Amino acid sequence: MGRGRLFALMLVGVSAVLAVSLGILRRERRIILRDFQASESRLAKEAAGELLGYLSSFDRDARLLAALAARARTQPTIDEAAQDQVVRAAFEALAVIIPHYRTIAIEGAIEGASGRRTIAAVDPTEEQTYVIPSLLKASAELAQAVARSGHTKLLGPLTLGDRSFYLYGAPASATDAVVVSADANLMLQIITRGRSDQHVMVVTDPSDATWVGCESAATCVLLRPGEPDHATLRQTLAAATSKVSGPVGATRFHLPARAVVGQAPPTESPLGRWSVSLATSAGEIEARERTLVWQLILTSAGVITTMLTVGFFIVRQRASAAALAARLQAAEEVATLRRDLLSAEKLVTVGVLTAGIAHDVGTPLSVIRGRAEHLLEKIGDRPAGEDLTAIVNQIDRIASTIKQVLELPRTEATELKHADAVTAVARAVELLELRLSRRGLRIERQIEPGLPAIAANPQQLERVLVNLLMNACDASPRGSSIEITLAHDPERPDRVRIALTDHGIGIAPENLEAVFDPYFTTKERGEGTGLGLAVVARVVRIHGAEIGLRSTPGAGTTVTLLWPTAQSKEAAVA
Repeated sequence: MGRGRLFALMLVGVSAVLAVSLGILRRERRIILRDFQASESRLAKEAAGELLGYLSSFDRDARLLAALAARARTQPTIDEAAQDQVVRAAFEALAVIIPHYRTIAIEGAIEGASGRRTIAAVDPTEEQTYVIPSLLKASAELAQAVARSGHTKLLGPLTLGDRSFYLYGAPASATDAVVVSADANLMLQIITRGRSDQHVMVVTDPSDATWVGCESAATCVLLRPGEPDHATLRQTLAAATSKVSGPVGATRFHLPARAVVGQAPPTESPLGRWSVSLATSAGEIEARERTLVWQLILTSAGVITTMLTVGFFIVRQRASAAALAARLQAAEEVATLRRDLLSAEKLVTVGVLTAGIAHDVGTPLSVIRGRAEHLLEKIGDRPAGEDLTAIVNQIDRIASTIKQVLELPRTEATELKHADAVTAVARAVELLELRLSRRGLRIERQIEPGLPAIAANPQQLERVLVNLLMNACDASPRGSSIEITLAHDPERPDRVRIALTDHGIGIAPENLEAVFDPYFTTKERGEGTGLGLAVVARVVRIHGAEIGLRSTPGAGTTVTLLWPTAQSKEAAVA
């Protein structure tokens, strides 16, 4: 074989290796981008689901308050002032419990009609000289539109200074409407809390206004239609849904310099159509591409070097052509094997997000409290008044507990004291005494004498026990018993074992791990929020305690708490 022919064959071989390498690179880039965008789209769908939950709660709360107000104002047995007091109590309870609600008001909205006076409740932490008056004025205007149309309406985003709000109205009667206002930034922060710093959520509301970067108040930006940055953002998102976006210009929104976008289908809610996108830094894709490029370069360089070496030896040692051909064949087989291995690489998808906090219990509690206060005013100082006072106090306690649950994800610290587990159990049983007696349930306690104090916040420990007892009560058949055992843990002397056993329906094996997840419940819709055991698990972890669950379907469930003693905690600190 002549040198010219050999050189031409080597050139063809090098070109083929480069062509194959470039083809692999383009294919792997498409696979990487496709898989990454599919992962981001799944995360965007989850975020859209959480957003839908909050929007539905917004609608549900407004409708429930409107129905409550309409019913209270038509009660023939109580006077107008008492009716208003019931409505105001419900409004104030919800305004305090829900962190992003700012004002709740019912307005007489039809001119010329004999409407009732305005009743309004506000979040006591909100600025009172500008924000609250502005929101109440906007609520009155929205109430007129709602009352005239007889349909719910959404107003917003309404910008006051550097903040924005949504107002949602629901008709309460032919002349009245209930309007609830919410801090838009705070609501979106709750939805996006806990997400990766690499993700930037983009939310578009029914008015085409777009929220960007609301993971924190410092980065949250509202872009309205017609603003230059609004069009720039849309163009950037559209480009990044099919490829990695180019460098983002100097705009007010905080997208990664180079981003990939995952989009969820538009979400239809009672408050209109909303859409959610997640913009993620392309750094991970680019890092994988760099790794792939270097692998291909090294592989190609190895193949080309081998080919050149083989050609050199062919020229110099024609006599050993057969041996050199064998070596070339071996080198080509090695190169082919490496390219096959490269095509098998897969991406590791990003982790999934968790969710939200429910508050459905707040509304019925506020109604109960309002009715109890009304009865207390009617009976005065008679003996039954003490019972009603106890009811109101306990409802306030529950409302405070709900508030703490809503704030729970924001803090890890708690004040630990020397707590008596026996007293905490007795207090929890006392609080649920009426509920237990109505179901004919017996509490059987087995308490080991000489138990040491445990390290706990007494109120939070009591909340854990109340939640566990309520679950056991709901699961137990009428007339059965619930056993509560307190003893030293035989395997860990620095722990006190608290066990609650019921003889109820039990938990299916596939649900044992999921029962501690927020919003997971096996109860009928409307009967449970799925937050009880999630809150229990959170409090237990904060205290450095442990929780275990053992259940047999049809036979019952045992929940075990292993709580550190106060002495062991003090020794650990020392």
